Amino acid sequence: MRMVKCNDVGISNCDYIVMGDDMEEVEKTMFEHVENVHRSLLETMSHEEVHDLKHRISAFLGRSCGCGHLPKP
Repeated sequence: MRMVKCNDVGISNCDYIVMGDDMEEVEKTMFEHVENVHRSLLETMSHEEVHDLKHRISAFLGRSCGCGHLPKP
C-alpha cells in the first residue's frame, strides 16, 4: 500500500491523501489533485520548483532516496 498527503510534499492546510497499491497511479492521482486544487500555487512556482514538487511526491512513494532534504514550496 502506498500513501502520500499534500502535507507530506509541502502543501500545508490540505489534508488530501492518496492511497493505493499502484505507485504510478497514486503518483498520477496526487499530481492531478495538485494541478486541479492547488493551481494557484503551481502558477507561482518556477519550472524547477514544480520539478522538485514532483520529485517529493515520488520520494514519498519510494521511487527515489526519500531523504527529505528538498526545500518545500
